[in-house]
Amino acid sequence: MTRTYSTVVLGGTPGGIAAGIRAAREGHDVLLITYNDHLGGMMTSGLSYTDTLMMKPRSPVFAEFRAAVRDHYRTEFGADSSAYEACEQGYIFEPHVAEEIFDALVADESRLDVLRGYYPTAVERNDRTLNSVTVESFDGDETVTVAASVFVEATYEGDLLAKAGVPYRLGRESRTEYDEQFAGELYTRTRGDRYYPQEAVGEGVDPSAPADRRGPLDTPTEKRQGPLDLVPHPAGISEIHPKSTGTGDHRIQAYSYRLCLTDDPENRIKPDRPADYDREDYLDALEELERVGLRPFLRLRYLPNQKADMNTADLPGENYDYPEADWDRRAEIADRHESHALGLLYFLQNDDAVADDVRERANEWGLAADEFVENDNFPFQLYVREARRLDGRHTFTEGDARHAPGLDRTPVVWDSIAVAEYPLDSHACKPDRQAGSHPEGHFYASQVTRPAHISYRTVLPKGVDNLLVPVPLSASHVGYGSIRLEPTWLHIGESVGYAVATALETDTPPADIDRNRFQHRLAENAVMLSFFNDLEVTDDESWTAAVQFLGTRGFFESYDADPEAPLTAPVASEWAETAAALVAGESQDATERARILMDASGTTTVTASDFADELRRALDWHGVEVGRVETAFDQSDVHSDSHPLGRGDACRVLYHLVSNT
Repeated sequence: MTRTYSTVVLGGTPGGIAAGIRAAREGHDVLLITYNDHLGGMMTSGLSYTDTLMMKPRSPVFAEFRAAVRDHYRTEFGADSSAYEACEQGYIFEPHVAEEIFDALVADESRLDVLRGYYPTAVERNDRTLNSVTVESFDGDETVTVAASVFVEATYEGDLLAKAGVPYRLGRESRTEYDEQFAGELYTRTRGDRYYPQEAVGEGVDPSAPADRRGPLDTPTEKRQGPLDLVPHPAGISEIHPKSTGTGDHRIQAYSYRLCLTDDPENRIKPDRPADYDREDYLDALEELERVGLRPFLRLRYLPNQKADMNTADLPGENYDYPEADWDRRAEIADRHESHALGLLYFLQNDDAVADDVRERANEWGLAADEFVENDNFPFQLYVREARRLDGRHTFTEGDARHAPGLDRTPVVWDSIAVAEYPLDSHACKPDRQAGSHPEGHFYASQVTRPAHISYRTVLPKGVDNLLVPVPLSASHVGYGSIRLEPTWLHIGESVGYAVATALETDTPPADIDRNRFQHRLAENAVMLSFFNDLEVTDDESWTAAVQFLGTRGFFESYDADPEAPLTAPVASEWAETAAALVAGESQDATERARILMDASGTTTVTASDFADELRRALDWHGVEVGRVETAFDQSDVHSDSHPLGRGDACRVLYHLVSNT
């Protein structure tokens, strides 16, 4: 028997949930298929300290999740409670709270069904179209075939795209393939001061420049504001070791489990000695433990209600089989990681090689008894940081997340559907070290990473037109490091949900939907397309959506939109030229158009009439009917007068002008 839905989403990850919720809210019936009985992937399985540097609204579903976290702690414990303060405006939460919120969000959607505990075994494909997917329960007692018009691949592993026979990447590219400084075999050291090693920073970045981020969360508010409206990660600076070869290989970054610990004696469960425990596995850690102390060693981040998220116990080199393995082999790898994580805690609490004072502090911690109660208080989800990655129609690389030469921002991507802002990074890929280095493959490139556009083409496979891939999307190993964060996946997933709706409503494969109209839909529904310091996607201003959209077409050379500033004559001329070329359907490089604005100096302002004349001249030059200008002014409700025209109002006119193409 075959079930039929308009859309099938494989993967109960946050990205998959956001895609399913959005498609359902737009009026389409959706089936969300999960690998286990629990929704939320890593956000409900121990990764409780949200990985984002951007405290701005970025997409509605993520905003709703954060609001629900805040409401939970305020309602349950009070606005003056330590629990409410610890949730940090909804960015930090206990695992069971996150799961309850995701369950509630999904349950609210009558058009969204959930099939729990199934994995794909086959797909039916007809040339460029997927027709159906067959899934089997992990219990092995039921097989279900589901037909749909659109499919969404939202697993961490990329299993559906592999079954569909679309090309994918696995492992690391060489340094030369995409000219990526952090690619391939790599050894790094971390500098914790404000000196920026030129070797790590690269050409074109001043090593003496101040940090381009706000201060740590405990920094006084008046001292936090910097050139970028982001919060920094306190991980220091990656300096490249000279013995790094940059050679590509099959290796992927390490996996782990993110344990939820507590120091509340009433809620604490000490781990037993694992059956395969070997203290030799942990002796090498003693040097780092002595040097940094227990909390930094375990990388504990505090959560509400006396809990902490433990971000350690990586096993570099022991996960290479996982992405393409069958589920029995995957279970073996997961079991090994579970044993290693529990064994580490046991070692710290019981081994005589650990200093007495450290052992005493380690014994203050244990597994939280009220978390993962159906799984012996251990997380359900292995942290699969990287597996298969789609080889799609555009590949997000290190260059997408670094300053573009001649610009005060990253390259401009015309079909952007989301923003990545987290530093390019990777956990170790193998345990080898050079003198003073991290394990091989580890890097954290906060010194060069800047907010970046994510192209719609990164979620589009080659050769299949009705499959969208928001989680294991098309990126290099280095580029994936800036994308593989749950808030970013929630953002991309919701954009993909809008793409699903647009495709179904226009009876068009997702690969062929009109990008202009799709991006307008995103911008007008508070989905961030472009990062700006001085603009929020939820701002109740007439130019908000216009600036977001135009940010993808080369109308801004930096992260400052300045919508309330007067439009100057040089900028008006360049904006008119860019708009006219877009209306004429001419191919142009959005990054190059933005770069030209760097030289558009001058302070002479223009009126609405002046700008209308400039637009008419540009349209006429490109052979386009100039009557479009009057229509655009009428639609934007911007009228000619003798006062200087604001940049935001000019953007409204341009938005309507370009929208009519």
